[in-house]
Amino acid sequence: MICTRVPLLRPSLRSFSSDAATYESLSSNKKPAPPPSIKKNTLAPCMDLVKKYDYEHYLCNLLAPYVTRRQLMGLRAYNVELSRASASLRSSAQEKELSRLKLLWWRQTIEDIYRGKAVEAPIAVELKRAVKINKLSKGFLLRLIDARSTIKPYNSLHEVEQAADNTFSTVNYLTMETLGFKSVDIDHAASHLGRCEGLIGLIRSIPFLQSQQTTLIPNTTLAKAGISQTEIIRGENPEKLKDVVHDIASSAHLHAMHCERLIGTLPAAARVGFLPLVPAKLFLERLEKYDFDLSNSRTLVRPPLLYLRLVRRKLVYTFQTNFELAKQSKPRKK
Repeated sequence: MICTRVPLLRPSLRSFSSDAATYESLSSNKKPAPPPSIKKNTLAPCMDLVKKYDYEHYLCNLLAPYVTRRQLMGLRAYNVELSRASASLRSSAQEKELSRLKLLWWRQTIEDIYRGKAVEAPIAVELKRAVKINKLSKGFLLRLIDARSTIKPYNSLHEVEQAADNTFSTVNYLTMETLGFKSVDIDHAASHLGRCEGLIGLIRSIPFLQSQQTTLIPNTTLAKAGISQTEIIRGENPEKLKDVVHDIASSAHLHAMHCERLIGTLPAAARVGFLPLVPAKLFLERLEKYDFDLSNSRTLVRPPLLYLRLVRRKLVYTFQTNFELAKQSKPRKK
């Protein structure tokens, strides 16, 4: 019987050095450093945050062009963080101070991002990535912080719309910049969409703020319907509350119609940035269907098959984009 020799594996110098490093780390009771190829996943926390607190825009971002989805998620996560900090400004003194410090930290972080300094927080990392790739306007990012830092009662729906323009519309401007579009016409449509979303946000906040013994409904709107803030908080005069909601919803519907009209004049490729108009219009339709009654549990429920409706609208925009491209590439007849 013939026995074949198995060649012995000769350890290389590299394996000796790695073994020595491992022995040294174990002998000093220190954990070995992770390989440089393993990087911390900073996108997942952003997606989880947006999915939890801003589900409608989360779905819209999933339908955005693939190369921009990551930047859009980071941008929306940044907006959610500022919004949550702003909401805490209405809480206890301790939470107010923590929220104020968080907003100050974000202001310093934005400055660091534009100075090229390193950042470690997952949302800040993703936001820095978006700024670097898409050259986002620093003024818009700081405007969001300024708008979220000031909490004051509204005296009219015009003031509500101004506040919405500084928050919701500003995020829409940054969204369009991320998609690669900057123009006066696009900003005009984005402004109407943001004002519509801000007014809808005011309507959605009414039941929650009632439980917190407060309200953000403007005084002139309450006076027009003949109801006081105390009655709103106590849940009295539900019919007059319906009149208040109808008044706010009418203004939101007007902005939605203006936005939809302007979208038709924009490049087809830019229209995907206005997908949030779909859930906004569905919400207004649901309000009208249930007679603007916020006490009805079916009024504020999320529209069924929302994602499929967004997909359908996205397919329409894709067809329009392809049609425009084909029309531009078609040679002209002499």
